Amino acid sequence: MKAEAETRPVLFWVPGHLCDARLYVDQWTAFQGRAEQRLAETRADADLGAMAERLIAQAPPRFAIAGLSMGGMVAMEVLARAPDRVIGAALLDTDPTPARPKEIAWRAEMRSRVRDDGIGAFVDVFVSKFFTHSARTEDALAVKVRDMMIDAGESVFRTQSDALDARRDTRAAVARYAGPLAIICGAEDRVCPPKLHRPLGLGENADLTVVPSCGHLATLEAPHAVNAALSNWLDALPPR
Repeated sequence: MKAEAETRPVLFWVPGHLCDARLYVDQWTAFQGRAEQRLAETRADADLGAMAERLIAQAPPRFAIAGLSMGGMVAMEVLARAPDRVIGAALLDTDPTPARPKEIAWRAEMRSRVRDDGIGAFVDVFVSKFFTHSARTEDALAVKVRDMMIDAGESVFRTQSDALDARRDTRAAVARYAGPLAIICGAEDRVCPPKLHRPLGLGENADLTVVPSCGHLATLEAPHAVNAALSNWLDALPPR
């Protein structure tokens, strides 16, 4: 048993904006026996590159990484900095492009609202964007997602908002990466739509999965479909 455990890959889950381990609860349970799972720290740095450097410093020489939304952006920064150490990457519902002026302006408005009315002023607006495709999904998940994001607090909101505003273009880093690459997104994602993911899935090492009738939070909305895609990706990883 010990020898088997030592061959399992180390897998870092990178949380999205204002998220924590609850974002990956279904995946963590499903892959308990197949990977040594760890949660990346994303709340201490106001820069995605610094988050990536923190993860790299804490990681073993070889590891796998998976991230949704902001978590995927951090994962792409890791690929830009230490591609030879990453045995596989899974990028879910994310955005490899720099922040657009419209996005930065919207986030500035949200900072003002949070300063005046508290973190709920942002969370209520943002969470509603996750579920515009399905009232039924919103009924099932919105309260849990809202609680998770509220728990992060205003300080983390400000820190991560600054990091998102300053993000850079990581498309070239993903294109250069030669390891197993899983690209997963919801077909109805309004935050990071499929058009952002299709170019990432063009490489020979990449496998693109667009999950039908699913929005931004694919790990929670469609865990069976996401886990099936991630299972195939895990099968392609070399042993530790």
